[in-house]
Amino acid sequence: MSAAAQGRLALMLTELRLPTVKQLAADICEQADREGWPGLRLLEALFEHEMAQREVRRIARHRLESGLPPEKLLSSFEFAAVPAVSKAQINALAEADAWLKQGANLLLFGPPGVGKTHLVAGLGHALVDAGHRVLFTRTSELVQRLQAARRDLRLPHELAKLDRFDLLILDDISYVRRDQAETSVLFELIAERYERRSLAITANTPFSEWGAVFPEPAMTVAAIDRLVHHATILEMNVESYRRRAARPGHAPAGRKAK
Repeated sequence: MSAAAQGRLALMLTELRLPTVKQLAADICEQADREGWPGLRLLEALFEHEMAQREVRRIARHRLESGLPPEKLLSSFEFAAVPAVSKAQINALAEADAWLKQGANLLLFGPPGVGKTHLVAGLGHALVDAGHRVLFTRTSELVQRLQAARRDLRLPHELAKLDRFDLLILDDISYVRRDQAETSVLFELIAERYERRSLAITANTPFSEWGAVFPEPAMTVAAIDRLVHHATILEMNVESYRRRAARPGHAPAGRKAK
């Protein structure tokens, strides 16, 4: 292919927004000429590379927008320290999307420091890798965001933006307190996503103490009812990681005790 022809092709591929084909066209066309590929095989090879790179870029964009802690992966979670949590069950949630299609929820309970955030963030990363859109946020930060949206008469718009995500992870719901203005926006979020979009929630306190989160008992009951319907509930009532790490002879993940 002449330099002029390569230049024209590069311009067309830029206009068509096919950067991977543009990058690889010369080498793959040379291979096709050398090996006598039919035209259909050449096109298939070029577009397979383009589609694969588009998927890589899409996942990278979704991971960036997710807000997930980058270091908290399932591969580094100490399942042995939390016997009540089945690694097989978590892997099943990561690999199957039926629960997301049903708008089912995941609720993780346990005292501070047992790995709830790590586990749910690791699941979030796995779901992003599988092509799903996930958003990780502190519950208190999201409540403040929704409160501001309500004051500005933008709450429906803000809820619609959150609806783009297959899974919304609300970390540390127990730190939200009903004396914060209008925490009823949290209930509106739960009601809006009910049976349509999934929530994953971590909590340091049992349901019996959630009256401190919502402004009215009836709202507390209604919120819990919507969350537990179609939910997987994980109880992580073990000693905190920090306490385990402080004990003599404890070996952190990936290291041997001396």
